[in-house]
Amino acid sequence: MFSKIGTITVGVTNQDKALEFYVDKLGFEKVSDEPMSETERWLEVALPGGQTHIMLGLRGQSGSDRSGMTGFVLHTDDIEETCATLKERGVTFVQELSTQPWGKWAQIADPDGNEFGVWAPAR
Repeated sequence: MFSKIGTITVGVTNQDKALEFYVDKLGFEKVSDEPMSETERWLEVALPGGQTHIMLGLRGQSGSDRSGMTGFVLHTDDIEETCATLKERGVTFVQELSTQPWGKWAQIADPDGNEFGVWAPAR
């Protein structure tokens, strides 16, 4: 039936600033940047080689009107290194790195307050 989750949307207030954050701070790549209207574009980013894209949609137009936990979790094999790199790049941590019974976890936020989990398996 379905083969993948192709695109998810995150609401942002400024598409240029969001693009800079996701590419320069989180290491995503720009996948698509096409005009949709006079005020908005279809702007997608993805992890290198990733199948799922994030569409950075303007709040109130194609993106969510609220901030907070998106429910999206970014996986990493080396969470300590990943968190250290994110801190060096100025990424805001909503929840510092901790060890849970189900793995290691941290929570970050983009400039619009959209929060993402950062997860690695327990070792």
